[in-house]
Amino acid sequence: MVGKYNGPDFGFVKNVKSRVDKYRNLDESASYARKASIKKLPLEPDPNVLHKFASYNTIFTLSALSTREIRNPETFFKGAPHDIIARSSGIGGTANRHEGPPSEQGFSEGIKATLKKSKPLRDALNKSTLEFLKNNDLYFKNVEMTSVPGLNDKRRLTSVTNLKMELVEPSGLTLLEKVKAAAANNGFLDHLDAPYLLTIEFKGFDNNGREVQQNANFTKRVIPIKLVTMDIDVNQGGSYYDIKAIPWNEFALTNNFMYPRTSGTLSSTNRTFKAAIVELQDILNAQNEDERVKTLNQYPDVYDISISKELNPEAQLSYELMGQAGMTQKKEISAPGEEAFTMEYIKFHPSVSLLKMLEELMKTHPDFGAKSFAEWEKAVSTPGSTTFDPNGALSTYFKYFRIRTSIEPQTTFDEIRQTNSKIIRIVVEPFYISAYNLATAGIHQDKNYKGYVAKEYNYIFTGANLDIQSLDINYKVAYYTSRLKDLEATENRTFTQSNKDETEETGTPNNRKRPDDMPAHLNLLPLKSEASVYQTSKSNRTGKANARIDQFFDAITNPQADMVVVNMNVLGDPAWLGVSQFVPATPKNSNGSSQDNNINFFLGGARTNVWNPDLKCFNYDVAEPIINLTFMVPQDFNDKTGVYEMSAAQQAVFSGLYRVTKVIHNFDEGKFTQNLTMVRFNNQDRKVTSTSNQKITKKNGVVSKPVVSNPNEDRANEIISGTLGSS
Repeated sequence: MVGKYNGPDFGFVKNVKSRVDKYRNLDESASYARKASIKKLPLEPDPNVLHKFASYNTIFTLSALSTREIRNPETFFKGAPHDIIARSSGIGGTANRHEGPPSEQGFSEGIKATLKKSKPLRDALNKSTLEFLKNNDLYFKNVEMTSVPGLNDKRRLTSVTNLKMELVEPSGLTLLEKVKAAAANNGFLDHLDAPYLLTIEFKGFDNNGREVQQNANFTKRVIPIKLVTMDIDVNQGGSYYDIKAIPWNEFALTNNFMYPRTSGTLSSTNRTFKAAIVELQDILNAQNEDERVKTLNQYPDVYDISISKELNPEAQLSYELMGQAGMTQKKEISAPGEEAFTMEYIKFHPSVSLLKMLEELMKTHPDFGAKSFAEWEKAVSTPGSTTFDPNGALSTYFKYFRIRTSIEPQTTFDEIRQTNSKIIRIVVEPFYISAYNLATAGIHQDKNYKGYVAKEYNYIFTGANLDIQSLDINYKVAYYTSRLKDLEATENRTFTQSNKDETEETGTPNNRKRPDDMPAHLNLLPLKSEASVYQTSKSNRTGKANARIDQFFDAITNPQADMVVVNMNVLGDPAWLGVSQFVPATPKNSNGSSQDNNINFFLGGARTNVWNPDLKCFNYDVAEPIINLTFMVPQDFNDKTGVYEMSAAQQAVFSGLYRVTKVIHNFDEGKFTQNLTMVRFNNQDRKVTSTSNQKITKKNGVVSKPVVSNPNEDRANEIISGTLGSS
């Protein structure tokens, strides 16, 4: 049972004045700057749905899944769990009388033939089935889940989720037998690689003990999982199971599937991205077929790789850019009596993962090249919404890409590998990155995005704090942004010698003038920059790469290195659990170009929804979650009234917009809390700096005409990343 905590409350605001001068010096009296009412303080745009309960319970259910449900994820979200292995409230006597979902009961003919040949296997399966039908109860003691939304330093372009469960069985040691039987009921002879479903439901009551009827979509989350490890402790209190699991769609990210077991070359004749993807897929499938010929498998796995139609897979490859990433080679081809010609290939080998290969491939896409500051300025200067509209801010994002995966088990059982054969699905999909990530020294942005935040948190000593339990701030005083220097700019290492002047955008702002109407003392968190060298891995490179793209990847995938990092512990909120990031990829692949129609249901009806209005949660696989944090502390006691003085001037410098980079969900013996790791957007304390992009001229890779700067504005020779695609 979980009750509410109202946070620190040290008095009330009384006898306040109506006017507030936001630029008055900080040493002025608090009474002048006080707000007229606590109601004027920022409140949550979308409150925690669990606040409607006076108390609530969290119900966990561990059950089995079938291949049909993996292909159609909407079915397991809308349907009830079947083949239940464990449940917080108890399984009940008749829950598992019907084994398997409709039309999916029993084994395939191939598995039946395998069982017919092995009596010990049949006997073991019968024993597991008998134990399963007893419906012995197992209970969830603790559950901890760590979610890393968006791009990250773990896998860069894919989601990362770790799940730990502690289960208790008061009598018996039957969990493993129940897992085997539940998998068998859904057509899987191999229970180790079978999919399972973790369902989380919140049931609550009002102050009179009556159940509160809440929209089930808001209070239910489903996570298809794969069991990874199981530690068992048996003592006088029963059997204790420590289980580690991962979301089912991340099963495909294991080394067995992500590293090719062959070298290869892609020789696309029409030089499009989707043609290169198709050839890569064909080579990997040929690798698996070759292993079948060598009796390393009986039924080879199949790769299904594609690029979403929204990312322009018809675009032409740039062999020069790919050569700089070490992915190309040239071969001279000639036929008798014909003139010889040179054919360019894309190469790969077993030491490079498919994720890295797809990343380097997509970084050469023409839609993700350098962008001008005019686009950035427009994205951050447009006034935000005055009403709650979390999906109305698409114009403040730049389109980029991420990778989603899934495994689809087949009904064929491979007797050599002792597991079901699989389809490995990999799809490159759009991912939206906020333009607020691009602020640098001398470039400022306003808080226009505040109208679009789906969650606001108030750490204010007035009773307005409903969620925050603790807040830790890590402020790196010596922080500066690293502006990557193009080391090869003065080296004559180009692939072609054109002897022509070529103009390109440097990503350097030519107007870094401080806004005249903003007092200097309000720049409370100044940002500086220094020149640096490459940090991104340079493996396989044969020449220079785009420094601005490398800089962007370094910054966006290493959020913990930013200037202000906040760890905030809050009361549990289902909005942070999400759903869409757990949905298996089900793209309809057509020659390397795909479209996934299933995902729209889990995104709230639109592929660009940052916030899901139907499930009331963030869509982690669409964009990074952004919140607004208001941090206000009392200035002093009022010696006449005896209550704290609350001043608008006392708003902490760390208030503002944050992107959430990690969420740890803790369900500990009935208590549900979450720890949010957040990074503050830089330079959001002033109005938007009017700016544009500077350009330099190169000849054969060497700078021939440097930038001519305005002495009044050239405060530093900075390089800013302008590497995002169009929105």
